[in-house]
Amino acid sequence: MSKNIIFYFSGTGNSLKVAKDIAATIQDCELISMGKPYKLSGTYHRIGIVYPVYFMGMPGVVDMFVKALDLSENKNSFIFAVCTSGNMGSGMTNISKIISGKGGKLSYCENINCFANYVGMYAMANDADNKAKAQDQATKQVIKDIQNLTVKPPFKNTPLALIHGPFMKSVPNKDKGFNVSENCNGCTTCSKVCPVGNIKMQDGKPTFLHHCQQCMACIQWCPKQSINIKDKTQDRGRYHHPDITLADMINRKLK
Repeated sequence: MSKNIIFYFSGTGNSLKVAKDIAATIQDCELISMGKPYKLSGTYHRIGIVYPVYFMGMPGVVDMFVKALDLSENKNSFIFAVCTSGNMGSGMTNISKIISGKGGKLSYCENINCFANYVGMYAMANDADNKAKAQDQATKQVIKDIQNLTVKPPFKNTPLALIHGPFMKSVPNKDKGFNVSENCNGCTTCSKVCPVGNIKMQDGKPTFLHHCQQCMACIQWCPKQSINIKDKTQDRGRYHHPDITLADMINRKLK
């Protein structure tokens, strides 16, 4: 039982970068997007789950993915979870409960601070390169822990985690506030990069299907900056992790 697998969810590439770095080091490792359900086949030495923190908790798609994941053949696997966040909490308590309910054990948990990029709420800072370097340094320690099968249980969420539930209920329809400017050239980048297939091209322009996850991928990766949220983001900068390419984001099954 030597093979490994990491499931990831990523909109701007922060979580994908962490997942790729871990996978490259532990080797014999598949990387699979959590944008749609996946059936585990066989047993794995390590099973990883890497995702961004959304308002002190898991993104909705991650919650659904983990709940649907069949661990019956992998109850003895080393299961780890790594969150990326812009100082928005750990988001680990619920995933630990879900995995325990399946007969597995979440053996290792860690949070890595990354560049904060929820452009719908605030402007992008100008320290992306420094944050990327700090992210890389933090990831190195996480990799060592995962290589050594270190046990580190999740720490409890703060009382502020109570905002997570109400926020997540509103998320799927938040794309009703999205608009597309005349700068759009119909390149289809937004529909390709959306990890949950929430964008359909109609008459050369994106339309939004109201099962959005608010990952901001469509906004952050649009080469013309033509997708915006109401009148909030037109003058805000854009971000994606400097070491992650559009091809990385679109290719959602990697070895």
